[in-house]
This record gives sequence, structure tokens and C-alpha cells, in this order.
Amino acid sequence: MLVIGLGLGMLFSSHGCDRSRNRKALEEDLGSDARRTVRPARPQPKAATPAPEPSRDPKPEAPEVPSTPEPQKPPKLPAFALIIDDLGYARPELVTRLCSQPIPFAVAVLPFQEFSRQSSEIAHARGKEVMLHLPMEPLGYPGPGKNPGPGAVFHHQTEAEVRDAVRKAMAEVPRRKGVNNHMGSRITPDRVRMGWVLQEIKRSGCFFVDSRTEKDTVALEVAQKLGIPSIQRKVFLDDDKSFAEMEKQWERAIAIARKEGQVVIIGHIYPETVEALEKLVPKSRDRVRFVKVGELVR
Repeated sequence: MLVIGLGLGMLFSSHGCDRSRNRKALEEDLGSDARRTVRPARPQPKAATPAPEPSRDPKPEAPEVPSTPEPQKPPKLPAFALIIDDLGYARPELVTRLCSQPIPFAVAVLPFQEFSRQSSEIAHARGKEVMLHLPMEPLGYPGPGKNPGPGAVFHHQTEAEVRDAVRKAMAEVPRRKGVNNHMGSRITPDRVRMGWVLQEIKRSGCFFVDSRTEKDTVALEVAQKLGIPSIQRKVFLDDDKSFAEMEKQWERAIAIARKEGQVVIIGHIYPETVEALEKLVPKSRDRVRFVKVGELVR
């Protein structure tokens, strides 16, 4: 029995040594990595799947309503400002006939005439614009046809006399809104004297229209420098009193108005001119826009 026990012990001891040698050799072959403890990777959580959006039924599109085009406004007609000079000596019947024209326009009234005040009132009562037609010395005075009339501004007058003449003339024409010159080819090129005249006009609150009786006039320029609302005449209607010539000048004025947008035309209180206007105005009302000259001054 003793011999059998010793033999079994030697057998188990030899088998254990072989296993130890084999394990050691394996560790040497694998190196240090074999001795590390390898932890299994954690499973990554799955990304949450977004919940599908609830389905929306598309709204039904509103049927297109055809747009109604806005009515086009007719083009604005050019402005046509008519001034009739020299009221004051003409009889009231002719003034009343003139002012019966159913359009806006202006009348320029001479001071110190028999019908100056009455003419102003007739025109104002019929909705016309009243102006003072201020007499001024012309070139060639005192030659034939060169007398500007009572209350005129003369070149020889002192500053005080010029200013006094302007103030007295304005007082003679009631309802006046503006002033234009009667004759004046000796005065309107003179900056000093026009300065005196226009300062008095400004003080009265009136606008000014340069009648352009002289090509070298500085009246408009001086008025604008003084800040007076002002404008100048473009066409004389009745230098020739025949209807054919007046019609020609009328058409010339319309052509200027169409080109420049506005025009100022001056006529006179002649019976021939009043009769011509009765023919020219009705056939022109759809071609120009008749206005008072005070609407155009700037």
C-alpha cells in the first residue's frame, strides 16, 4: 500500500509541473498584453428614432380672383395763364363782357383812371384775379404814344418819390393780389429803381409779373432775389388786332405751354380782343388748363 501511494503522488506531481511550464511559456509568447484584463466594450445605446410628424392635410388654395385694373387718370393739361391789361379806362360794359368768360384768368387795372375801382370790383365779383397795372416810364418818353399815364414811376424820381408812387398806385386798385408793369422799358432794366419798386410790392404782400416790355429787363431777377413770388410773360396776344394774328399768337402760347408745362400770355381790353377770346377760349378748353397767374408764380 505504501508503494502504491508513492507512485500516485509522483504521477500527479509530474502532471502539475507540465501544466505550470505550459502556462509560463504561453505568457512569454503573448507578452505583457496577455497579462492585462480585457473588459468587454459596453454596448452603445441606440439613437432614438424621431417620432414621425403627424400628417397635415394641405389647405385648399383659394381660387385666383382676377385683379381689376385701376382706371388711368387722364394726363394733366398744361397750365395757361391769361392776363388782360389796361382795365381802368374801358367802360364797365366791356369789362363785364370780358369777365363773363367761364374760365379763371387775371385782369391788370391801371390806377387813377375813370373806371379803375369799378373795374376791379366787377372782375373780383366774377371770380377773376385782380392785379395793379403799374405805370412806368418807357424809352422815348415823352414822345408820341410814350406817356405811361397818371401815377407812373419815372427815372428822374428820387427813391422816396418812387416808393410813394408805388404805394399810392396800389391804394387805387382794390382787391389786387399782384402787380405787373405797364410800359416801363426805361425802368425795368434799372436794378436800383426796380429794387425800390419791388421792395414796396413785397411789403404789400403782392406777387409780381414781369410784362417783358424790354428785352434787357432785370425785373424778374431782382424780384426773385428779394423772395417775391414772380413769373414773366411769354406771349403778347394782340400786338396786331386782327383775329388771324391773335389766333396765331394764341396757338404759339399753347405750343409753349405743351413744351414747358405752362405759359403766361398777355392781352389788352380792346373790343377786338374780347371778341377774339369768345372764339378762342371755347375751342381750347380741352387742350390747356386755364389758371390764374397767381397759381404759377414761385
